[in-house]
Amino acid sequence: MRPPSFSGAKGPLAAEEFLKVTETILTVTRIAPTKWVDLMDIQLTDMARIWWDAMKTHLERPILWETFTDRFNRKYFPQSARDELLRRFVELKQGGRSVDDYEAEFSSLSRYAPHLVTEPTIRRHQFQKGLDKYIRLALVGRALVTHNAVLDAAREIESVQKEPEDPHVMQSIAPAAPARNIEHPPLRQQQAPQRWLFSQRQLL
Repeated sequence: MRPPSFSGAKGPLAAEEFLKVTETILTVTRIAPTKWVDLMDIQLTDMARIWWDAMKTHLERPILWETFTDRFNRKYFPQSARDELLRRFVELKQGGRSVDDYEAEFSSLSRYAPHLVTEPTIRRHQFQKGLDKYIRLALVGRALVTHNAVLDAAREIESVQKEPEDPHVMQSIAPAAPARNIEHPPLRQQQAPQRWLFSQRQLL
């Protein structure tokens, strides 16, 4: 199993992912940590390779893995990039996406804000305030203490919201059509001929 390569051209998230995957593979393959830095001469390519060749000439030998990751992060995953990811997490909104899509990004970005997710109550509040308004309104009054409890409730509300309207129910609650007003001739007009016939019989 060979660690991935890194050219330095894909931004801070790619740099972070490169280090994480590399450390996982090197640990699983049981390569001695003292050899890890040497492998970077192979795994780094293009501009990243040029940077590392220049950087390591100023470092004390043997170069420790911790030293390499420190210099690597300063170059490709600096504090400014971490601050930007923290800002994105704090301002994260569901924005009409599904609850699961929102939760996936929330969990991904939460690692850049450990102070906001370590405490369960704060994590729950941070997640809940980013949900779409109709879900937040439906959650009012519910005693939900954990992130997972809010997540499950939000999924349930979303599922109900997406249910199609039952046409039979809609028909049963529709207002009945008003009865047609059929006009009848006045009662006097109907009875007048009968009184005339009666008077004629009396004269005979």
